[in-house]
Amino acid sequence: MTPLANIVRKHDIIITSYTDDTQLILSLTKDPASAKTNLQEGMKDVADWMRLSRLKLNSEKTEVLILGNTPSAWDDSWWPTALGTAPTPTDHARNLGFILDPLLTMTKQDNAVSSACFLTLRMLRKIFRWIPADTRKTVTHALVTSRLDYGNTLYAGTTAKLQNRLQRIQNASARLILDIPRSSHISAHLRHLHWLPVSKRITFRLLTHAHKALHDKGPEYLNRRLSFYVPTRLLRSSGLALAAVPRIRRSTAGGRSFSFLAAKTWNSLPTSLRTTQDHSAFRRLLKTWLFEQR
Repeated sequence: MTPLANIVRKHDIIITSYTDDTQLILSLTKDPASAKTNLQEGMKDVADWMRLSRLKLNSEKTEVLILGNTPSAWDDSWWPTALGTAPTPTDHARNLGFILDPLLTMTKQDNAVSSACFLTLRMLRKIFRWIPADTRKTVTHALVTSRLDYGNTLYAGTTAKLQNRLQRIQNASARLILDIPRSSHISAHLRHLHWLPVSKRITFRLLTHAHKALHDKGPEYLNRRLSFYVPTRLLRSSGLALAAVPRIRRSTAGGRSFSFLAAKTWNSLPTSLRTTQDHSAFRRLLKTWLFEQR
């Protein structure tokens, strides 16, 4: 796949790959005309490379997702005829098991997770009466609560309504493991299981990614989006390990970006946490701090 990546990068197209799944990312906001030219020329080169490599693009499995709420100029002319029928923009696309919609509301992902988790919980309820609590916890985490943690950084900044739906899944899981009635208050039982609530689990994952990015230990695409704040002159804040918060044009869109939200959340941490460089120690101290927050 290395030659394919080199081809599209020549045309200012971002490429990301995971095993046999390849995605091309193109920005339409600055110059749609240039973006169209880059895509056409890049895809023509891809078609030539695939022909020489005796490969064929499966147009039926090719999807186009346009992110944002502005009308797009996308039409069939964007797609070179050498690659077959032009795909029609879809209203959602699955990215490594995570469903993305054009406005990144995560509603479709939330619906899919809720449906799958509650179905699994109903099936587990039929057999859990014969299974000890420790085994219940292991099985529930493997089949249910692990779904809440998968890609949960993408839930950061979403609506309280969406996160509350995910919280109900965690509450139902805890009640099933501990065999407690629905009327009982759940907070103490979550602490007994040593489970952070869903909103704090999202914050935990966001900040662990931020810690890696600030110390250049994460993936490059995250490392370049976060940096420590460096004042122009010597100030008392120089040694506080604060993150640089970028300016955003629209709080509704930029406010959920990793570069902004991670930096703002990072700066809300106590200094003792921000100055902890060892990642394992940071994770341990962060979880303790989140448990203490009301």
